[in-house]
Amino acid sequence: MTSTHEAFPGERQQLISERLARYGRVIAADLASEFNVSEHSIRRDLGALAAAGVCKRVYGGAILLPAAERPMDVRVRQDPARKGSLGQAAASLLRAGQHVFIDAGSTNLAIACAIDPGLRLTVATNSPLIAVQLMKLPCAEVILLGGRVNPVAGGVIGVTAVQQLRQFSFDLCFLGACAIDPDNGVTAFGLDDAEFKRAVAAASGQLVTAVTNEKLSSVAHYQVASCEEVTALVVEHDAPRERLEPFFGRVSNVVTATGAQR
Repeated sequence: MTSTHEAFPGERQQLISERLARYGRVIAADLASEFNVSEHSIRRDLGALAAAGVCKRVYGGAILLPAAERPMDVRVRQDPARKGSLGQAAASLLRAGQHVFIDAGSTNLAIACAIDPGLRLTVATNSPLIAVQLMKLPCAEVILLGGRVNPVAGGVIGVTAVQQLRQFSFDLCFLGACAIDPDNGVTAFGLDDAEFKRAVAAASGQLVTAVTNEKLSSVAHYQVASCEEVTALVVEHDAPRERLEPFFGRVSNVVTATGAQR
């Protein structure tokens, strides 16, 4: 007898999309068993979803692709309460006297907003928006990297900025992430952005990445850093257990933010 899922591949693909949204990844053999169809049928489904930009095919299954990056001026207006909560949790990791880098990004802007004004720090950034916020801190020395500003990244990411990074050695870096996956680590959408982030990581003793729920267990196009290189992963208070659990044991520390700030 032909199963419903076998007869209606569109419905099956919708169910696979739901699995990807919940878990961040799927295994072809498990899906074939669950839906009572061949692995060939599942591979065809995954191919269709990959062509639609929903997932990336990997050996044995697929991984969720995050939504395409929006310009910085759009992202700073999205989910301010959620990002504010992440910012508070991430900023609590700072210690007086540190030399810190804050990568461009709307969540990292929230981190800059949450820094204790009484904390003495030297803070460098590639983001003009973050630099403006840092200038409000009376005890912080602020350094802004130069070069052409990328409107999507919200900061300078070109060769000039990469060359400037060679002059620095940071105690801690808040590294922006387009996506993070247990196996693929931190990834970025753009080639230049990924190259810049790798240079920042190489100049930093500790890497801290704060991500909203949709970035967990998803993968963008270019690799930046492995999970083992991440000192602390800061996640939302309601991060889905199914997506978060694979990171335990892969990153040194998982920090959970409190509920969203209202």
